[in-house]
Amino acid sequence: MNEFHVIDSVMPDVPPSSPESRLAARERVFGRSATATVAVRSRRGRRAWTGMALTAAAVVITVGAVVALLPRPAVEPVAVTPMRKLEAAAARLAATPEAKGRYWRRDIEDVTRTKNGPPYRVEERAMEVLALGPDREVYGWREPISSKPYTAEGLKAWRRDGSPRLCPARGCDKNMPAYSSADLDSVLELADGLKPTLTELRSLPEEPAALRARLLEHHDARVAGEREAWLAGAASRLVDSPATPGTRAAAYLLLARAPGIEVVDGVPGTFGLDGLALRFEGGQLVIDRRTGQFLGRQGLTPEGAAWRAGIVRKVGWSDVRPVPPAKCVRCTARL
Repeated sequence: MNEFHVIDSVMPDVPPSSPESRLAARERVFGRSATATVAVRSRRGRRAWTGMALTAAAVVITVGAVVALLPRPAVEPVAVTPMRKLEAAAARLAATPEAKGRYWRRDIEDVTRTKNGPPYRVEERAMEVLALGPDREVYGWREPISSKPYTAEGLKAWRRDGSPRLCPARGCDKNMPAYSSADLDSVLELADGLKPTLTELRSLPEEPAALRARLLEHHDARVAGEREAWLAGAASRLVDSPATPGTRAAAYLLLARAPGIEVVDGVPGTFGLDGLALRFEGGQLVIDRRTGQFLGRQGLTPEGAAWRAGIVRKVGWSDVRPVPPAKCVRCTARL
């Protein structure tokens, strides 16, 4: 049935609609219906996708929670060996910039503990100074500081005796308060047959293998001892010499790989020397863990106790000319 005929019959006073009006009305009715259908389908689609997204998120959260609850595999800590610590300390030393100056100077406090001897066991201290100048000057002297008992029993006995003056000590010899401590002509001698100039010393390689090869060029079996022992002796003198920081660091690693030398940590700190150590029969070289700087040498008893030490108090370059103490005899020379 045509809906427009119904309207005409019910409302006879209304003029009949034209064909154009009927066509426009049909388009409005069916067009609106199509739009509503598309909107419904669109809403249904959105609801479906929203549900799927929520379901996926729930799955991810559940899986994540399960993974979080699972125990993680144990990670074994990497062992930091004394050798690794020494390598790190050597690298820091090699990277340390040097101070500038015309004079190189090293002050070492020498400490010796007597084992026997009446009436007390005594600890003797003295300062050993070595310095080099720009015109081949060399300075060197030893100045006594103190002597006193170092055991509790000895200290009590010394006090019972009225605390008598013990020598050598500062002020014991007013005629010679300091004296030459070494053969100043050979202060740069590293080993038998190996006596470089200061320039040659400063030009030594800064890599262990290259340093080893350069030093061994000077080994002569006719005048020197066994090659490896000779090499270790030369390297041990390099560590507190005017050589560059890189060369001194290479000397550490050269010594660490030498026969009969062990790298140890946890040095007890006797005489204030606490750090890594290159230990050999009868002694050890102590190195600062943090900076790689050489701290000093220790003499060891067969039981491993420190009885002697050379503690580095000052070392480096400056423009301050060394001045030996008054009345010091043969305390300067020229190389």
